[in-house]
Amino acid sequence: MTDPQTPSTPGTPSPAEPPAATPAVPPAPPAATPELPNVARVAESSGTRATNGDFGGAADAPPEPEPEPRRTRALLAASGRASLALIATGAAAALALGVLFVPSPALAPEPLAITVTPDRSDQSLVCAGAALGVTRGDDPQVAGVALPLRRSAGAGLVESTIAESDALDGTATVVTLPRDAPAEAVAASESVRPTTADVAGLAAAECLTPARSAWLVGGSTTVGRSTWIVLSNAGAVDATVSLRIIAENGPIEAPGTTGIIVAAGEQRVLPLSGIAVNVESPVIEVTSSGGSIAATLQHSVVRGLDPSGISIVTPIDAPATRHVIPALPVINGQAVLERSTADGGADALTALRMLAPGDTPAQVTVRLIPEGDGTGIALTTTLEPQTVVDLPFTDLLDGDYAVVVEASEPIIVAARTSSAGTTGLDLEWFSPAPAMEAGVDVLAAVAPVGTAVTARLHLFAPEGEATVTVDGRTVVVPADGGLVLETATNAAVQLTSTAPLHASVSYRGDAVLAGTRILPPPQAARPVTVLPY
Repeated sequence: MTDPQTPSTPGTPSPAEPPAATPAVPPAPPAATPELPNVARVAESSGTRATNGDFGGAADAPPEPEPEPRRTRALLAASGRASLALIATGAAAALALGVLFVPSPALAPEPLAITVTPDRSDQSLVCAGAALGVTRGDDPQVAGVALPLRRSAGAGLVESTIAESDALDGTATVVTLPRDAPAEAVAASESVRPTTADVAGLAAAECLTPARSAWLVGGSTTVGRSTWIVLSNAGAVDATVSLRIIAENGPIEAPGTTGIIVAAGEQRVLPLSGIAVNVESPVIEVTSSGGSIAATLQHSVVRGLDPSGISIVTPIDAPATRHVIPALPVINGQAVLERSTADGGADALTALRMLAPGDTPAQVTVRLIPEGDGTGIALTTTLEPQTVVDLPFTDLLDGDYAVVVEASEPIIVAARTSSAGTTGLDLEWFSPAPAMEAGVDVLAAVAPVGTAVTARLHLFAPEGEATVTVDGRTVVVPADGGLVLETATNAAVQLTSTAPLHASVSYRGDAVLAGTRILPPPQAARPVTVLPY
């Protein structure tokens, strides 16, 4: 008997029937791993291969599994070899990049440099010109009241005149050393000695190299005092000048101090009293755009009805923390004291005018050092900013002094002194003298001053003992000390020093006093290196 049949479900094989055979699917080929054969072998040996049984067909006998420690060591070894392969590949790439980007050695030849020293240019000095006064009559005008005497030093010099001037007969002279002249240096100085009812005394001044800026220290516009600002343009370009005036009460704002045109070949003469009225202690800064200017200040005094001196003030280049005035003669000091107070004024007394032009107070030390073994004076003071101070010295013994001023901030300074004689009073403003470098030949011109007037050469060594040759004569100037020598007037003088040196000349006679500075030569043209491209 046959068992009852269980109804069959469509699509379901009967248990009695063998299953239908599934077609065998070939295994997929392993993915290619370029350049890493060790990794491929590890993957093949450690992976499980697909069999027919996996797809419903007959299954191959599975391989025996490897012991665990052995498989781990194989994996670590394969990983290390793979890392080394990757590192080697990266190093090769970096080496290739380095080869691409390392610059090759420069093959261009180094250019030949040529050092050239430019030819020197013409050197010109502008002299102050005539002594100034005012004509009498219904139409008073500024005029020259005494023509200058001049001494020029140097070979092959050419002199010319600034013909146009605000002052009648007030023309100035220009002394030029042409670039093809046989000499290497030039110096010049002038003196004037007026004897009018309003102006009398002796004044002298060294001739100046024109500049774009200058500081003038001296003068006054109180009763009986006349002060003229003299601006000379010896160049070929017009100059536009501005004046900054500071006095005992601070800066002075006034019309007419800017936009002053000084045409080429022209001299302008401006009365300070037209800008700053009744000022006792002016200091004037002169600045120029366009052409360069030679700026001076001419100051004269009348006490009561008597003319009592004249001075020509030459400029300081710029404020500094150290100034040296080699010459400050004190002559007949007691007589000066008695006569200077006759009109109630004190501007004949020996004094130092100082200004701190910046915005910071300046701590100042002043030393007056006598020539020889005399006793000097040292004092300290504070300068308030932008306020001029006149510091008097009433107890100085007669003699020749040097003045050294040192300050914590840049300042401006000049010294005033007077001389009394049988014929009256004269005054002089002495400006600081720039330092001459060691080993540099310096040419000086001692002004002609007429008869009965002598000249003295004042030397001061600020740093160390200086051995100085003066026209072949050797003298020794002590360290931080001065030396005074008699010298001829109307003469050229040649100086050389083994150490930095400051030098001035004083001129003196009966009731006359004047001074000039000895200026270092202009800097020679510096060598220039020229490349071919």
